[in-house]
Amino acid sequence: MMLVQSCTKDFEEINTDPNKPSSVSTGFLLTAAQKGLMDNTWDEWFNGRRGNQLAQYWASNQYSSESRYQFRSEVSNSYWSLFYSGGTAVGGMSDLEEIIRLNTERPNDFEGFGDNGNQIAVAKALKAWTFQNLTDCWGPIPFSQALKGSEVPSPAYDSQEEVYMGLLAMLNEANADINVSAAGPQGDKIYGGDMSKWKKFVNSLKLRVAIRMADVNPNVAGTAIQEALNDGVFTSNADNALLPYGDAAPNNNPLNEDRKTRNDFCASNIMVDHLKSISDPRMAMYYEPAVNSGEFVGEVYGLTEENAALTPDDDVSQRNAKVLEASAPGIYLDYAQVQFTLAEAVERGFIGGDAASYYNEGVRASMEFWGITDGAAIDAYLAQPNVDYNTRIGAGESWREVIGSQKWIALYMQGIQGWAEWRRLDFGILQVPADGPLNGSGIPNRMEYPLDEQTLNKANYEGGVQLLGGPDNLDTKLWWDVN
Repeated sequence: MMLVQSCTKDFEEINTDPNKPSSVSTGFLLTAAQKGLMDNTWDEWFNGRRGNQLAQYWASNQYSSESRYQFRSEVSNSYWSLFYSGGTAVGGMSDLEEIIRLNTERPNDFEGFGDNGNQIAVAKALKAWTFQNLTDCWGPIPFSQALKGSEVPSPAYDSQEEVYMGLLAMLNEANADINVSAAGPQGDKIYGGDMSKWKKFVNSLKLRVAIRMADVNPNVAGTAIQEALNDGVFTSNADNALLPYGDAAPNNNPLNEDRKTRNDFCASNIMVDHLKSISDPRMAMYYEPAVNSGEFVGEVYGLTEENAALTPDDDVSQRNAKVLEASAPGIYLDYAQVQFTLAEAVERGFIGGDAASYYNEGVRASMEFWGITDGAAIDAYLAQPNVDYNTRIGAGESWREVIGSQKWIALYMQGIQGWAEWRRLDFGILQVPADGPLNGSGIPNRMEYPLDEQTLNKANYEGGVQLLGGPDNLDTKLWWDVN
C-alpha cells in the first residue's frame, strides 16, 4: 500500500509537460477574430467597393460598376462566409463562439487566459457588432441558429426585428458578464484587456443599436439608450475602439496593402462638393489636392467605366495618405458617433440635455480624431450659419438633416455606417449615379443575398425573403428604414 501511495502521489503534476499545456490560450482566437472581422470590414472589397461607394465617400478611378451598384456575387458569397466562419488566415464569429463555449463548458481550463466572464463578454460584444453590420446590409439573417456548426448546418433566418432585440439582449448579457476588477482577456488588440473600456464599448454599441430602431420601436429604443447612458458610454476619443495595424504585411492596414499595387478609388464629387460648401477643414484630412490643379476636385460619382477612364488620376483628388498608411487603424466604434446619437436622443425626447451641445461635441471629436486640434478653428467652423445647429434648425432644416449630414461626414471611412445613417435619417446629399444605376432603381436600400445561400440553404433563404417583406433586390427597405 505504501508503494502504491508513493507511486501515485503527485502523478498528475509529474506527468504534465509544462511545455505542452492542455489548453491553448483563447487569446489566439480573440486576436484572430478582432483582426479578421476588421480586415474584412475595412478592405478594398467590402469597404472600398461597397461601403465607401454606397456612402459616396469614394468614387472609382476605374472599374466603376460598383459605384453603379453592380456588385460581384462572389464577393457576397465570400464575405458572408468570412464574417460568420472566418477563413484559413483570418478569424470570424465562429472564433468568438468558441471562446464563449470553452469558457462556459470548461471554465477552470481557461480562466488563466483572463476572467471567464470577461472573455465571454468581449466575445459577445464583438458578435453583436458583427451581427449588426450583417443585418444592416442584408436584413433578415441567420442569427439564433447561427454559429452552431454541425449541430445546425443549415440555419434558419431571423427577422431583422428579432435580430435587433437579440442584439440588445446580447449586449445586456455582456454588460452583466463584465468584471472590471478582474483580468481582461489575453489577445485583446483593441483595449489590451482593459475591461472598463470594454464596458463603455458595450454601452456605446447599445446606443447605436437602439437609435437605429428608434423609428420602429421608440419605447424599447428610448429605454435602452437611457440604460446605456446610465451605465457609462464613451466620454472622449481616448475610448475609441480601434484596431491598430502594423508597419508591414501581414499586419498592415488592408487598404495600405491594396494601394501597393492598385489605385482604383478616389474622392467622390458628392463628398468633396459638400465639404467645400461648408468650408470643412476635414477635406485636407480625407483627400489630397488634385495634382494638376492643386484644388480639391471629386470624380463624378457613378460614371460608366468608359467615362470614368477619361479622367486622368492627376485631375481629381485622391485619398489622403493618412487613410492609406500601413498603421492607420480600423474603427470599430468612436466617440463622435456616440455624441451624435445623444443629440438625436435629446431631439426624440429619450434623454434630457441640449442637442446642440452634443452635436458640437460630435463635430469637435471628429475634427480632433482626424488631427485638427486648433480649438479656435473648430469654434469658427461650428459658428458658420450653414453648420451652427440652432441656426440651421431656425432656418427650417429638420434635426434629421442637421445631425445626419454631420454624422455622415464624421463617419468617413466607415462606409457601411455612413450608408446606414443615410437610409435611416434621409438627410439628402447623396445622389443617384451620374450615368444611372446598373442594378436597382436608385441608391440601394440593402444588399442582395449571396448566391450560395440560395443554393446551399435554399429553404431557409426563401424563409428569409418572406421575412424581408419584399423581393430580394436592392430596392426593398429594411425593417428600421421607414422614412
